[in-house]
Amino acid sequence: MTKEVRFYTTVVDFAATATAPAHTKTVGPDFWTKLLLKLEGISDPAHRTGRLGGRQYYGAVKRPASPPIDHLQVGRIRDLSEHIEETDLDTGNVTPLVLPGNRRVSEPTFVVPFDLSARVAIMSPGRATRHESIASWLTYVLGWATKGRSLRFQPIVDEDALERLLASKGAVGVEFALDADRPLPKGDDLPLLDAVETTRAQGPSTGTFYVGWSLGRGNGTAADKNLMKKIAERMTTDRLARRAEVNMIVEGDDGKVRHETHNMFEDQVTQKASWQVSPDKLSTTEDVLAAISTAIQGFHNRNV
Repeated sequence: MTKEVRFYTTVVDFAATATAPAHTKTVGPDFWTKLLLKLEGISDPAHRTGRLGGRQYYGAVKRPASPPIDHLQVGRIRDLSEHIEETDLDTGNVTPLVLPGNRRVSEPTFVVPFDLSARVAIMSPGRATRHESIASWLTYVLGWATKGRSLRFQPIVDEDALERLLASKGAVGVEFALDADRPLPKGDDLPLLDAVETTRAQGPSTGTFYVGWSLGRGNGTAADKNLMKKIAERMTTDRLARRAEVNMIVEGDDGKVRHETHNMFEDQVTQKASWQVSPDKLSTTEDVLAAISTAIQGFHNRNV
């Protein structure tokens, strides 16, 4: 089996207060050690269960003996109302899946902190839970929402893609997807960012906010192209958007100028995780963690 491991930096967003503007901080080296202990201290499973966007999520800290990798498993809990069934491959019978007591089918995603840092590797052996949902679950369980704080995972962008943007001759089109409830910082030397924030603040406070520009067939002036490049750089380097697609102008090795479109956060650093298991056998936690550990080593080898 082969799955994709994605890498993120853990940050905390702070809402504006009477004495401080909205801001973001990267967590410290002991954050995940303390967080796992705090989550272990929540003994009532009901307090580690939250319904977000109509779906129920549950999480638990795991500390296996082999390999000894402390981590968090968070996943969606399937509601009984989804009419989950089981199929007997010998007889062909399909019947409702009946679980005893208050048990439910769950789909875990592994969150593995590493290097005593803000970085985490996230992977699911099955249907993955989005990193945004995991961050929302942690924010909910920690009770941060009422305190003006929220946890977020910033994708670690492939430096090759970022360097390509920085070395480009400008951009002729950009499109961003932003969290509607997350204020943008002051634009400073980029008033266009302030204009985006003004528009965001006037809209709904939940969901996704989309904004984009295309310079069209004429491709605009040099100043227009540079402006598109600057806001793409800011959205990417500061991880302000959930998605950032940039149609950039690049010069090839042959000296010819052409257009290339990159989704900056799909061009994030990933590694493959593989382990041997038959489709008819269960993947063990040990197998999954060993594969993630190998992927983390591959991440280190990139010198990211």
